[in-house]
Amino acid sequence: MTSPASTPIRRWRIPALAAALLLAALAGARPATAQAAEPPPVSCIADSPVDPLGPGFLLNRGKFTTINHPNATLETAPYGINNRGQIVGGYDTPGFIFQGFLLDRGRYTTINVPGALRSSAIKINARGQILGDYEDARGGCHGYLLDNGRFTTIDVPGEPTQALGLNDRGQVVGGTINLAAGRLSGFLLDKGVYTKIDFPGALATNALDINSRGQIAGIYADADRTTHAFLRDQNGVYTTIDVPGASLTFPFGINNRGHVVGFYMDANQVRHGFLFKNGALTTIDHPLASSDTQAHDLNDRGQVVGLYERGAGQAVQAREGAGPGASGPTRADNVGSARSPLTSWWTASGAASLR
Repeated sequence: MTSPASTPIRRWRIPALAAALLLAALAGARPATAQAAEPPPVSCIADSPVDPLGPGFLLNRGKFTTINHPNATLETAPYGINNRGQIVGGYDTPGFIFQGFLLDRGRYTTINVPGALRSSAIKINARGQILGDYEDARGGCHGYLLDNGRFTTIDVPGEPTQALGLNDRGQVVGGTINLAAGRLSGFLLDKGVYTKIDFPGALATNALDINSRGQIAGIYADADRTTHAFLRDQNGVYTTIDVPGASLTFPFGINNRGHVVGFYMDANQVRHGFLFKNGALTTIDHPLASSDTQAHDLNDRGQVVGLYERGAGQAVQAREGAGPGASGPTRADNVGSARSPLTSWWTASGAASLR
């Protein structure tokens, strides 16, 4: 048996770019050999920052409000918001030790799985259930569900598991790696039963979020190892939803109205948040961002959470707002003017009836 100290750990990142690095793990993964006593741990919370280093934000009715954990060293990353306005996420402490948090009516509560090296909170539903991920003592990744103070581990049997999406019915989606085959697949957990989610013909698939109608947002890698975004309806029909002109599209959150948020990467490799609502694609760029902005989740009230990159030495704005120059999202002429598969999916899914 290989000692933990000498065991190589392949890292994917829970915060924000979790899905991207999870797909990258496929490229670096190698099938387990017969000589291996046990598979090496696959980490899901990195020990160095790869997300935009900056505070989080809440976007509500065109106004940005800063979310910055008082104990954060570099980054506060909100990942989920429910219809009650409760927000979950993670923040860095000294040594890049990532911890989860719940923000409820201005009060922060730390969320750490007992005995875990690192923890992060990813989604919270209307029932107050919190979904997240943690690393065990070996550095291996596991999902968890926190319900009424009780932690329950979420693991696809025999495979490293990353839990990413949760709806009000308690259904969970995420990603898992079959180390023997070197294959990444999404999964749906419903009433204790795991179902694999694989985009047809894809090399790798990851499920990022699910709403209460059973619609799933995620990503897949095609035969050329190019990453694409997809939406899967409640009948299992897949639609590719890449933002026109973008080199990369990640749909991180989908609410019960079928509205989608995430980020896309432009030709200059700059990340922009986006909101797809009522057939329109809108770019979300924080007015204080020095470069990247990412949108991570939204609730049925249209409130959006995410984070942005601030320049070195740039002061974090007061928590009550982003400052005098703050503005809401803007329609991107080079994106919104093109017909997108998002529009087709949104209309065909029946989400238009929920405006």
